[in-house]
Amino acid sequence: MKKLTLLLAIVMILGLVASASAIDQKGKIAIGAYGGYGMGFGDAFKDVKVGYTDPELGFIGYSFKNKLTFVFGGKVSYGLTPNLALVGALDYQAGKAEVKASAGGLGLSVSESYHWMAILANIKYVLSPEAKTCPYLTAGGGFYMPEEGDSKPGVNAGIGLEHFFQPNLALDAGARFHMIFTEDESTTYAQILVGVIYYLGVK
Repeated sequence: MKKLTLLLAIVMILGLVASASAIDQKGKIAIGAYGGYGMGFGDAFKDVKVGYTDPELGFIGYSFKNKLTFVFGGKVSYGLTPNLALVGALDYQAGKAEVKASAGGLGLSVSESYHWMAILANIKYVLSPEAKTCPYLTAGGGFYMPEEGDSKPGVNAGIGLEHFFQPNLALDAGARFHMIFTEDESTTYAQILVGVIYYLGVK
């Protein structure tokens, strides 16, 4: 494990100091796909317990908790300048609601899956557009549409990097933090994402 971590660190350092030009994204259209994992925070993802604790039998009642699992999506970007691009993304975030009942030392666990879609409009700022490995910052807003209920507005921000294997093809890795505006509870979550980006018209 230590050797693998060291190897990845060396590859990242070599990519960051590489002098070869990656791509001038100005006027370029890129398409990408990604997948990853989500982690929930805020009131919507707290463990809620209903019941009481008996001195002899322990907790009697049930607990309820939302958990996030996998995420995947796609995005399209258009370069305004070598450093700045507009990005539109479509997210699919899956979750799992777990209900655990307990009485007299006996327990029962039931889970049910759920999901929502998010349509996002972001700005991406590339810190080192001249390097093979390009760190970037991204931020924007969008609408979050659950499978049941009304759509809600929200904002997101993130960091990432693109590492170019070819002039038109790059590995895209990063993380995004989301906040959905709801009336009665805070709904915030983070995503760890890995994907690929292909720049159209680049050879």
